Formats: sequence, structure tokens, C-alpha cells
Amino acid sequence: MSEFVKVARVGDIQPGSGKTVTLGATPVALFNVDGQYYAIHNNCPHEDGPLGEGTLCGCVVTCPVHAYEFDVTSGACLTEPVYRVEQFEVRVDGEDILLRL
Repeated sequence: MSEFVKVARVGDIQPGSGKTVTLGATPVALFNVDGQYYAIHNNCPHEDGPLGEGTLCGCVVTCPVHAYEFDVTSGACLTEPVYRVEQFEVRVDGEDILLRL
């Protein structure tokens, strides 16, 4: 069974916002959508823009580099369907936000 690793605390990410965290050597964009947490790979596959620094509207994050949009619940790119980012399983344990390695 894969283990979960603490990457943040619940109070670190306000609803409607995101944050970049690290899972091992992997940069991960972690988002709070109305109290539900989602995690996707931080690097936009178009030009490596930092998705964790993008604007979140509902469950869609917009890459700050070229405005590509990604659904944080699935990793699907809404701008160009050939692109997709990896998703990570999120678990909340008390005040800790954990991601599966």
C-alpha cells in the first residue's frame, strides 16, 4: 500500500486558492475548492507554467503563462484536450493535508 505524506495544513490554503508544494522531488499544485482539496502536477505541459500560481475559478485553474485552463478535479486540459496533468490522491487527517506518494 502506498503511503501518504503531509504537504500542508488545512489553514494554509484558503477556499478558491492554490499553493505549490513538493511531493518528494515532484512539484504539485494543491487547491482548495470549497473545502475540498485537489492536487495536480504543478507544471503546465504546454510551457511548464506554474499551475499552483494560477487563478482558480470554481474547479478550473488558469495557467499564469499562456492561460491554458485545467480542471483540478481530473487533470484534464480544457484549452487543448491533448494535454493533461497528473493527479494526486489527497487525504485530510485532522488539520493535515496528505498526498499519496
